[in-house]
Amino acid sequence: MASTQHQRFLANAVRALDKLGSAGGAIATLVIWLLAITVTYDVILRSMGTPTLWASEVSIYLMVALAFLGIGATQNVDGHFRVTFVRDLCPPKVRAAFDIFSLIANFIFAAGFTYGAWKLVAFSIMLDFRTATILELPMWLLQGLLLLGGVLLILATCRDLLRFIIEGHQARDAKSSAEVI
Repeated sequence: MASTQHQRFLANAVRALDKLGSAGGAIATLVIWLLAITVTYDVILRSMGTPTLWASEVSIYLMVALAFLGIGATQNVDGHFRVTFVRDLCPPKVRAAFDIFSLIANFIFAAGFTYGAWKLVAFSIMLDFRTATILELPMWLLQGLLLLGGVLLILATCRDLLRFIIEGHQARDAKSSAEVI
């Protein structure tokens, strides 16, 4: 009975983490549209001889937002690059060891990255750093995207670890058939 409740709890946690990753992906999709609109607007105005002063700066910020807001959604669909040639040649127990090692390494990297982003944001807030551009945005806003991306990657990695606990190496095997060796 307890095992069934435990499995149900883990499955619910995986679903909740899936939704968070999907939300990041949806926001990243919105950012793509904002980027397209901004660039199109600037191109039209440039062709009429009146370029904007802010469009290229905003485009860069939107590209940064896109990269870091989409990182969790990319992990959720197993879209990050990984080499599985050796892993796929191994027996199931060795594949499981490779999978757990890579997930733990990913978690450690994401946690370190997120911690560094947190320190960077705190430092920028403390010193009130601003961009040296026409918009003079607070740096913590832009650096906060790194922090948010790190958190989304941690949550997506936790989701993958929970799936590994529930399904074992089969969770990763199901997706590896679409990978390029």
